[in-house]
Amino acid sequence: MKRKEQLQQWLGDRRRTYADGLRLFRALASDAVKKRYSAYLEQGADGVSNPFDPRFTQLVNCLSKIAQAIRAGQTIPTAEEELLTVTVPADSQAKEREERQRRIEELKADNEDIATRIGYLEDESGTHADEIDGLKDQMEQNLDEIQQLRKDVDQLSQPGVKIVTEESLTPELKKVYQRIKEIAPLYASLHADITNESTPDEERKKLADKLCDLDDERRALWKQIDDWAEGKGVRLDEKRPEYSDNALVRGYEMARQVKRLRQN
Repeated sequence: MKRKEQLQQWLGDRRRTYADGLRLFRALASDAVKKRYSAYLEQGADGVSNPFDPRFTQLVNCLSKIAQAIRAGQTIPTAEEELLTVTVPADSQAKEREERQRRIEELKADNEDIATRIGYLEDESGTHADEIDGLKDQMEQNLDEIQQLRKDVDQLSQPGVKIVTEESLTPELKKVYQRIKEIAPLYASLHADITNESTPDEERKKLADKLCDLDDERRALWKQIDDWAEGKGVRLDEKRPEYSDNALVRGYEMARQVKRLRQN
């Protein structure tokens, strides 16, 4: 498996860990991206397990952009490195996985034949535009099927896990996820301003209120996606609130939570 394939698996895995993502970021991010985000993301190097943590969301955003760049054709040498992986799926899933893998190889061989045929037609004298267009359409269809089959193979490699990607979300939840991605850099910026010693106390209080509002919004948005992924309409078991690792920010968050409880 190449590192770029590992990246796609990590992005599609709801059980992904921060540590694995951080290793991918260190290997794949450009110097400019590392300069901008490394200090913030490395704060969670000792362990971030809460998916609502803004560092986790920012890490997902960074790696998603890297994956998009790779798909767009950008060359990242470390993305092409082969990695040693061992997967032991259940027997029934292994059979389905092998069938899909065989189909992938068949389609790849078919595309090679089509490419050869197109080459011959282009070299020959005469007009073969219609036939060439038809062959190219067939290649595109094969590539689309290969892409879907590869997603199936990845999912079958992880028994019992429902893999949720941005493409698999409903139109409404895609908007929800887009908003989550918008919140992450705003949250990081506010967090940095609050912890800046030069920020006046009065201004810090206003920033903390904004940060708490964004945090509430982000949690509610993730809850919608998680409930959908788990097939739930309403989640009855409310989790205890998770607070920032920063003592100053944590104090504001706890005070905000107490105030909200009193109002209710």
